[in-house]
Amino acid sequence: MRKHKHDFPLLMNCPNPTYLDSAATSQKPQVVIDRVVEFYSEQNANPHRGIYGLAENATNEYESARKAVAKFIGAETKSVAFTSGTSMGTNVVAYAWARENINPGEGILSTIMEHHANLVPWQAMVQSKLGVNLQLVGMSDNGILDLNDMEDKLRTGKGKIRLVCVGHVSNVLGTLNPIKEIATLAHRYGAVVLADGAQAMGHLPVNVTDLGVDFYAFSGHKMLGPMGSGAVYVHPDRFREMGIMFGGGDMISRVTPEEAFFRPMPYRLEAGTQCVADQVGLATAINYLENLPGGMKGVEEYIHGLGNYAWAELSKIPHIKLLGPGPGQNWSGSLVSFTLNHKDAPNSSAVDDIFLTEELAAEEIAVRNGLFCAQPLIEFRLGLKSAVRASFHIYNNMEDIDKLVETIKKVQNS
Repeated sequence: MRKHKHDFPLLMNCPNPTYLDSAATSQKPQVVIDRVVEFYSEQNANPHRGIYGLAENATNEYESARKAVAKFIGAETKSVAFTSGTSMGTNVVAYAWARENINPGEGILSTIMEHHANLVPWQAMVQSKLGVNLQLVGMSDNGILDLNDMEDKLRTGKGKIRLVCVGHVSNVLGTLNPIKEIATLAHRYGAVVLADGAQAMGHLPVNVTDLGVDFYAFSGHKMLGPMGSGAVYVHPDRFREMGIMFGGGDMISRVTPEEAFFRPMPYRLEAGTQCVADQVGLATAINYLENLPGGMKGVEEYIHGLGNYAWAELSKIPHIKLLGPGPGQNWSGSLVSFTLNHKDAPNSSAVDDIFLTEELAAEEIAVRNGLFCAQPLIEFRLGLKSAVRASFHIYNNMEDIDKLVETIKKVQNS
């Protein structure tokens, strides 16, 4: 896959970049950039609004992008509503479904390993809607979700837990959660399922129909697409239950002085002018991924191989603490989080995460440090102040990992 690095202009234009922050945002291939520019240069118009040529073409391009996304995730076209990314997707579910269908005395089940995007909307709902409760499923010390705890909470909820929210892949631990098994379990107790696919989409094959989820949210910018692109999948069984999140143009069928009537799915969730060029760019990113050697299965195998190698090499560093389950069926391999600053590290070996990240940046190695928008997990469950994360995509190789490991050793020994 590394041979495709030349497709990514930023990586070719920078002198010696070692970009290991794809979990935050991936780089964009030239074909995606060109497609966005092409839309604005040659096709720019507002879709669904005009009958002149440019507007009709913009509508066709926008709806073709929707079809491409639907095919990519194994869904019906009308089940795909465009969003600005995963955070908006989870909020769409919170405002357009949960607030319409979860009543006082009922509850939501999330997990301790969630990104804030799949936790904060539910906390906000609990705070604003009296009588709705939120519980968090626990995990093992090495980052495996406790499905026994999940079933216990569903069982004791006696059918009053309406929604189960879980990340497909943890953005801190790299844990690959068994979404299909979780969906089966949740449905057995009458709950619907929302999966946060931000760290899965673009790294491994995803078929929402096979997974059996009710909602699946993801971001385009983490899968080689433009920032501002993304979608939320809504199962057809949920269509009649959907309210709206935003009110405005294009999502209505008729408005009287007293009342508005809304369009069917997916348009009722897409108020106002959308980021058409970005969604068209997302479709181009999908086409790029699908045409790589082996398609998405090849992408998954390549990235997983990088993760396995990174885990093995990082684990050789004295006193390093690696977070997550590590190589195996419960791990995506798309990222490795670690710290040298933990309670078991001797003072002579402890290195502050911010300092380490700055030293890596000085060597043009881009990693992320901090809480990764997962403070309940890092601070309250793992007992850490922060961590450092290296994450991978198709433009990385083992040399990038070797550079990371050798630089960490130098910093540790300096």
